[in-house]
Amino acid sequence: IQAQSVKAGKQSRNLTKHKTPLLVAIIALLFAMLPMARGTAKADDSQFFPETGHTVNGLFLAYWNAHGGLAQQGYPISDELQEVSDTDGKTYTMQYFQRAVFEKHPEFAGTPSEVLLSLLGVFYYNDKYGGNAPNQQASTVNPRQFTETGKTLGGAFRTYWEAHGGLAQQGFPISDEFSEVSATDGKTYTVQYFERAVFEYHAEFAGTPNEVLLSLLGVFYYDKKHGTTPPQTVLTGATPTSQPVEL
Repeated sequence: IQAQSVKAGKQSRNLTKHKTPLLVAIIALLFAMLPMARGTAKADDSQFFPETGHTVNGLFLAYWNAHGGLAQQGYPISDELQEVSDTDGKTYTMQYFQRAVFEKHPEFAGTPSEVLLSLLGVFYYNDKYGGNAPNQQASTVNPRQFTETGKTLGGAFRTYWEAHGGLAQQGFPISDEFSEVSATDGKTYTVQYFERAVFEYHAEFAGTPNEVLLSLLGVFYYDKKHGTTPPQTVLTGATPTSQPVEL
């Protein structure tokens, strides 16, 4: 019996010797995979757009995805940058898109206002018309007047406004409807200005989702402030384009 016990003890020690290297190898493999897992998570929080050569990350990507994506915001035309706001004179992390500029507001961290849109409609309207475009006509089709600005929203523009973020995304109307020559294609459209957008009515697309389109305010404003030279980015390893975006 004693001999059998000694033999069993030797077998147990030999089995442990064989298991130990295997266990160490498994643990080492798990640790080696951790950076890969972290890299995957980071990649999921970032999207590169080859169409313009820019990347959208984190909060801005989450906002872009949750608020209409390409149709509502357009492609990114810059990476993130530090810029002084024309609204309050404070410096924010911003990113330019074809139809909007995103601002990161840390004072609202954890709330829906952590990312806000610059008031591009206000800036552009004031620059172009001094805040009062000629020949405006208030819509008479299902009209809604806003006491905040005294302007009326109706018809296809009201339908679009209510279906695409309303006040938070588009802002209040700051004009009634009027005709304007598009800076994008040189054609004349019925338009209406809002605090954060300009709506264009496209009769050629009547009855489709493209009946109302947004002007490329992000492109116009980027060109005004930065011309063809891209602003200094704050993203590590970012490679901004050196040529104006072809639209």
